[in-house]
Amino acid sequence: MALAAIRDALSTDPARVGLFFDLDGTLAEIVDDPETVVPISGVTERIARLGERLGRVAVVSGRPVSFLERFFAPPVELSGLYGLEHRSGPRVLVDSAALEWLPVMSQTADRARVAFGLDAVEDKRYSLTIHYRGADEGRADEVVRWVEQVAIETGLDARVAKMSVELHPPTTRSKGDAVEDMLGGIDVAMYCGDDVGDLPAFRRLAELHDAGVLRDYAVILVAGDETSPLMYDHATETIDHPSAMLGVLDGFLDALES
Repeated sequence: MALAAIRDALSTDPARVGLFFDLDGTLAEIVDDPETVVPISGVTERIARLGERLGRVAVVSGRPVSFLERFFAPPVELSGLYGLEHRSGPRVLVDSAALEWLPVMSQTADRARVAFGLDAVEDKRYSLTIHYRGADEGRADEVVRWVEQVAIETGLDARVAKMSVELHPPTTRSKGDAVEDMLGGIDVAMYCGDDVGDLPAFRRLAELHDAGVLRDYAVILVAGDETSPLMYDHATETIDHPSAMLGVLDGFLDALES
């Protein structure tokens, strides 16, 4: 079992272990209003304790760092907007390519609000999400068509997510890049995620293990009714709800004390 290898490494050499977590759908339940998302009770405290003792603990999210900072303080590192933002210590660094696309992103956010209303549009400054959770199928199709057309017009990158569609600057950054950048001297790593945006991180850990960069790794899929079938092929473990992460984190803390 891959998680057993993570726990073994935690008990023998925690400085060489890295734990990486998505937020929405992984450490927090998905809700209709994305601004009201909060981690499952007890998660932030456990992650903070792990962050004090491990080589690396990070939250890797499609959310901006400014949102993640509501819950996670240093030494927990933060990677926001699929790797376009990174916080290590007090500084937040932004990918230079994303900065160049700020005017286009701002104009596109304005257009989206006119087309779909304020409640449907999540403006992350360097990216944009249009939600259709709870809407009828016709609205979902309308959002997808609109995003695809805007992507053609502007050169932005369109990405499908859970009950939403996103627009991003056309960079090559992904959660896989974000995780790899944070490894440093880490040779045992775990990533936890729930959506297709996490797939690059799932795959990257497997690739790094095959290349001999990682001695051991684990990938936890938090599965549900909206989970893409693609996700199961790349997971080493599956849990059925973000609340189950509490048991995983407690197992890691116990391993540190063993």
